Amino acid sequence: MADRIRLTSVLFIFVAFMLLCAEHLVFAQPAIEKDKKVKVLVVTGIEYHNWRETAPQIARQLASCPDLEIRLEPDYNVLCTDEIFAYDVIFFNFANIINLEPYEETKNDDLAIDNIEKFLQSGKGIIIFHLAIGMFEKRTERVLPLIGRNYDRSLPAHDAFRNFEVTVTDKEHPIVKHIPNFKIDDELYTCMGGDLPIRVLAEAMSTEQKTKYPMVYIYKCGDGYAFTTVLGHDMRALKSPEFVTMLRNAVLWLGKKEVPIQPATVVPPDSSIEPKNRL
Repeated sequence: MADRIRLTSVLFIFVAFMLLCAEHLVFAQPAIEKDKKVKVLVVTGIEYHNWRETAPQIARQLASCPDLEIRLEPDYNVLCTDEIFAYDVIFFNFANIINLEPYEETKNDDLAIDNIEKFLQSGKGIIIFHLAIGMFEKRTERVLPLIGRNYDRSLPAHDAFRNFEVTVTDKEHPIVKHIPNFKIDDELYTCMGGDLPIRVLAEAMSTEQKTKYPMVYIYKCGDGYAFTTVLGHDMRALKSPEFVTMLRNAVLWLGKKEVPIQPATVVPPDSSIEPKNRL
């Protein structure tokens, strides 16, 4: 009887170990490609949260990393074209949500979502920034399987804007491995719906809902990954060294580049930079 108990215990430990290994393999970075720059497409252009300030600053911040090549695109109809497949990472800084009037569709939302799906399935990466979890809200059922969570109106939206602490919960992942817990002036989102398997990298405690919510997470779709941060309400968030380091690290990791130990340097905003509409 004792031998049977010991055998059962050993088998339980072995299975638990294998499941843990499997989880990390699922979220493992593909082979690092050293001799290339990561081509990043920052897609913006829908007027919310003052994208005319945040999008250029995101592009400027990322462009300060020598391993990244950035294109800032204010015409989100680019998602309906094959142009996107020339990039390694797409950074979404827009949200066409229902309570914006009029609802701002692309020329063909279904084609845009088809292209995003193909992009991910091919092993490339996307970044969902703040309210971008609400992109293509009329087609939530198509977007949710691509990004793991969605903007759920049945849930409380967010705490009142305030300064709060973000706790790094996954010290093994390269994106956040060398980032300490940090405080940020931002909105603490409590509106993420869905139960697909995500890997939470950082979380924060809602003072209004009295529970912890993921602030940063990754989700595997096909051979690619979606990285989501619901932080980033305005320019104040982009002054946080830890937050901009996280964004840089995420782009590098998605782009199959080695993530440096050194933190990113916050680049001061440049009011002379404005996105140029190509149409």
